[in-house]
Formats: sequence, structure tokens, C-alpha cells
Amino acid sequence: MNAVLFTSDICGELRRELEQYESGQIFVLTDVNTRMYCLPLLENLKIRGEHVITVPSGENYKSLGSVEEIWRLLSSEGARRNALLINLGGGLVTDLGGFAASCFKRGIKCINIPTTLLAQVDASVGGKTGINFNGLKNEIGTFSVPEKVMIDVAFLKTLPRRQLLSGFAEMLKHGLLRGGKHLQKLLAMDRDIISATDFPALLKESVEVKEKVVTEDPKEKGMRKSLNFGHTVGHAIESVAIEKGAELYHGDAVAYGMISELYLSVRKKGFDRGLYHEIRSFIMGLYPAYNPLASPEELYGLMLHDKKNEKEGVNFTLLEAPGKVSIDNYCSRGEVMEALGILAERN
Repeated sequence: MNAVLFTSDICGELRRELEQYESGQIFVLTDVNTRMYCLPLLENLKIRGEHVITVPSGENYKSLGSVEEIWRLLSSEGARRNALLINLGGGLVTDLGGFAASCFKRGIKCINIPTTLLAQVDASVGGKTGINFNGLKNEIGTFSVPEKVMIDVAFLKTLPRRQLLSGFAEMLKHGLLRGGKHLQKLLAMDRDIISATDFPALLKESVEVKEKVVTEDPKEKGMRKSLNFGHTVGHAIESVAIEKGAELYHGDAVAYGMISELYLSVRKKGFDRGLYHEIRSFIMGLYPAYNPLASPEELYGLMLHDKKNEKEGVNFTLLEAPGKVSIDNYCSRGEVMEALGILAERN
């Protein structure tokens, strides 16, 4: 696993990194938002405009069609096997760009510069790339570790609150996986998350949680599955939202998923019921009320297609306690229906 670099001088760090690459072989991938708001920060690096590739923003564009367009532009602009693709953006850009780079000419190098909180704590770290396919979230993808991940919290100042909350859901997940004081600090955060004086330290610690797990299990054969906590239910909810064109942030879906999967943890692994209610209340106070876009039966059907399932049924990562993870828990249809029913309750 290559190191994640935290910096307050993104241009200086990137300039030093790019000294080893031929200037005409450096490409930048953005979406329409990061081209407008984030790319200007890199202008003095003298990357030629025609070597900037821009894709539309939005989960619907995390598709094979977008990847084909990236490949077409790389090819037409003369990218060789020694080319570098800089993925400047949120999870859409780092996932798309990482996947495109891992396949183009059987693999070119890439650097991730995540510009959203979600990408900084999750999408850009760990080497997973992917696109949505056939109505399923991240159904096609590769494991491909970037040369570097460069994180500058200055990018976060441009984000609306909903975007910050989307990333904070992943931070909360990492807190539950680690437990202890890290979780306690996250549960004590007020509504103005990013302004907290200890936020940069909490962000760094959150990234370290994921880095440690990924380093020990890069291909998700064992404990890397712990990072899927909240995502079995969350990805099903998110897949429905994508199909129906509904506005739903990834972090919203993961937050709902953590409520359901913490409930299953209480039922099956002895997770403390009082702590479950405390965490559930905290999540419900931060995120929009759950709006069912599909029946529990439809969500269950989507979960049956989850990549983590290695035998019949739905495979969950559950918690015995904060910091004590249990992987490969197959839950019955009835148990899943009960956990989904909890989302409709507001008390």
C-alpha cells in the first residue's frame, strides 16, 4: 500500500512528484465541478489544457460509457504506457479514473487527489476501483493501488454540508470499527463538523483505520470485509436511488445501512442495545429521514447479488462491540426484513 500524504501545499507536493514524469504524458481527470473549482489550484503546474479530461458529475455517469470516453481521449492524445493519470475529484472521479488507468494499455500509473470528504476517507484509499453496471453499485472493477493519494483539507471548505455528512458517515463507520476514544470523539461532534478544532486529526485517524485494514488484507480475503459494515444494506438502497434518479448521497445510504446492520449486530452478535440506540439516535439526528424508494423485498433481492456473498444468502459484516468485528455472517430473509423494517421507525 503506497502512503497517503496529508498536506497543506498540494501544488508543491504534486510538483515534486511530477518531476519524474514526461510533461506530455501527464493527464488530469476531473468532473465538471472539480474542473471549475479545484483545477485552478493546479494551474501553475503547466499541465496543457488538452490533457485535461472532464466527465459529467453524478452517479449515473459512473458507467462503462464514461470509461470508454476516458480511454478514447487518452488514446487520441497519445498516452503511452509511461503516462500518468491524476484523478482530481470525489469518489466518482477516483473510481472511474482508477479503473480506466488500471486497464489502459494494461495499466498506467495514477495519483488520487480526493476533493470531497467521502473520497478522502474512503473512495480514494485502498486500491478499489469500479463502475456501476446493470443497476448494481460498483459491480465491475479492479484492485489497483495508486502511486500516491494526496489529501489537502482545504478542498473541503468548498463543500456543502450534505457532502460533508456523506463523508462523515464513513468516518463514523471507521470509528465503530476501531472503537475507544476515536468513536467517542466522533459521537461528540456537533453539527458543524468541519469547524471542530480536532477535525483534521480525526480525519487522519479515520484514514489510518482503513489503511491498516487494507495493508493487512489488500484483496479482501479476510478482515478487509470489515470495511463493508453498513454497506450491504447501504449499497442496495443506493442502487435503487441510482435507478430511479433520486437524490441520495452515498453517506446517507451508509448511515441507513449502519442502523440496520447494528440492529442485526444486537440480534445476532450481542452488541449492546443501549449503545445501539445511542448511535441510532445520533445518526437520525444528522441525516435525512429514511424515504423508502423500494420495498424490503426489492432491497433484499439486490442484496442477494452483493459481491460479498460466497454462498446462498446475504453476507453481513457485524459488530460484537465497537472495535470487535465479526465477518461472514449470513442472515436469513426474515432477519433482513426485520432489520429493514427498523429504518421506517423514527423513535
